[in-house]
Amino acid sequence: MTDSNSPAEQELGPLWSGRFSKEPDPSAHRLTESLSFDVRLAPQDVEATVAHVRALEAAELLDAADAKALEDAVREVGEEIARGTFAFDAADEDVHSAIERGVTARLGELGERLHAGRSRNDLVVTDLRLWSLAAGGRIAAELVALLEVVRDRAREGVDAILPGTTHGRLAQPVTLGHHLMAHAFAFLRDLERLEQWADRTRVSPLGAGAIATSTLPLDPETTATRLGLPRAFDNSMDAVSDRDFVMELLSVASILAMHLSRIAADLIRWSDESLRFVRVDDAFATGSSMMPQKRNPDPLELVRAKAARPASSFARLAQVLDGLPLGYHRDLQEDKEPLFDAVDTLEASLPAIAGCLATVTFDAEAMRAAAGAPELYATDVAEALVAQGLPFREAHRKVGGLLRLLEEDGRTLGDLTPEEWDVVGLPEGAQLLDPERAVSARSMHGGPSRVSVEAQLDTLQQALADRRGRHS
Repeated sequence: MTDSNSPAEQELGPLWSGRFSKEPDPSAHRLTESLSFDVRLAPQDVEATVAHVRALEAAELLDAADAKALEDAVREVGEEIARGTFAFDAADEDVHSAIERGVTARLGELGERLHAGRSRNDLVVTDLRLWSLAAGGRIAAELVALLEVVRDRAREGVDAILPGTTHGRLAQPVTLGHHLMAHAFAFLRDLERLEQWADRTRVSPLGAGAIATSTLPLDPETTATRLGLPRAFDNSMDAVSDRDFVMELLSVASILAMHLSRIAADLIRWSDESLRFVRVDDAFATGSSMMPQKRNPDPLELVRAKAARPASSFARLAQVLDGLPLGYHRDLQEDKEPLFDAVDTLEASLPAIAGCLATVTFDAEAMRAAAGAPELYATDVAEALVAQGLPFREAHRKVGGLLRLLEEDGRTLGDLTPEEWDVVGLPEGAQLLDPERAVSARSMHGGPSRVSVEAQLDTLQQALADRRGRHS
């Protein structure tokens, strides 16, 4: 075995150096190198390289002993990279070149046979698909964990009434369970999108070569199987050009991050001292460097703000790909950093939201008190008139006019006397202002009543049960 710093290795130039009489200019190397970020693909590059070695063996381009030696060397380099003991070289362009250099340093001429029938074009996109699938799996598992927390807290809040809002203003009474289930169904759609994306992404590009496959008798379908993927590419040019799977994952990530920002925003608003619906646990709050009394929801605020990162990553890569002709172009090197950043953002945000939501203390009494605001029940009054046969628009105008007059007098619906309710045409109108009655009356599918929210919980529970063992 040759030492990784041997003179033989140092004489090796870039994979493509035979055509050139000069080394790359340092400024060109700084611009074109990707090792500083694509080293994250090392585990996937090892697996793709081993699959290619076995394809060469199946094609009788390597005998069994040489294939075994190559696989062992590739895995050894991968283990050194994982441990942080691999000696990278300043001339390494990318992780693929570094791994091949390490193998060649160990095996000499045999290592130089490794790249037959393969291009970095098909290798890098294979690595990136494998990395993306692993990342998508981790995100899906975190998302399932968050959904379980939302489910549990929603179940606790099926009877906790609070004001629902539109435009940030009082609208109609709902329950905490109903509100949290709205977030749950958004997250469930995110999970479905991840699963659908993964189904489309499980395609092996290995064997596509630089653009037009190879004259060597390689079998892409068998290679796909070795990589644990159900199928190989259909068109070699598409295989090396395609970054749809990256764009789609960034799209899913953007929507998921937006949903995380919305639940963070709700928790931030509810924890405001003017509402006190929620108290954020000390483990998910921070203090002020100047004001001793402060308990700031900084993690929630950062989740809210970090939603911008996956969205900007999507826009960044869309600009790179827009108008790019088919075939491999070095522009495609710009696909990794936006993807890595979006995934890192989600992997930081998801457990933070789940942990915060699991530990917050909800104040049902404060919510119930806020739900006593009489204006929340104006629609109930209008619909009671409709139930008596009044056209809705007339009922809407009648109640709106009543509210205007009450406001001018500094009064609310709660101040109406029995006689005034008689004039409205609703002798039992005061009962319409009861929060429990109002919520229980909304028992239609998808509504805030206990029976409706319990049905929503059943739907979510079934969706999670159907995925048991799939995301873990």
